[in-house]
Amino acid sequence: MKNSIVEAVLKLLKAEFVKFVVVGGISAVLEFSLLILFVEKLSMDYLIGNVIAFALTNIVTYVLSKRYVFNAATSANKAQEAGLFFLCLLGGLLVNQIVLWIFVEFTSLDYRIAKVIAIAITVIWNFFTRKHLVFRNRPVAAQQATATDYSEETL
Repeated sequence: MKNSIVEAVLKLLKAEFVKFVVVGGISAVLEFSLLILFVEKLSMDYLIGNVIAFALTNIVTYVLSKRYVFNAATSANKAQEAGLFFLCLLGGLLVNQIVLWIFVEFTSLDYRIAKVIAIAITVIWNFFTRKHLVFRNRPVAAQQATATDYSEETL
């Protein structure tokens, strides 16, 4: 009995984390691409470009996290949820900026490589803050898709 409960919990967490990683992967590629666009094509400072890329990307991430990762289609208090998400986002931006700045300024690492490291560290922050603060009382999204999951209503 105890093993089956532990297995069920691990299965749910694994499904949720995998969905989080997929959404995170999409977000990371978008954020990285926007940063390169801002720095190399628009001649922005890498830290300013990072803030803008981070902010734009996290709008997409919020929608995908709410809809597909944490199964949070409805919320009793959307303002509170959005506020918590924004606070966690600011913390993630701070982590991201500090890591990026340290690696670029103190190790002379290329900003693109430093950004990959910053994204990796920020992913850990984002998962735990979103899971335990923003979407804490939400059921885990369904693990297996069915044919009805792809109806026009869900897309």
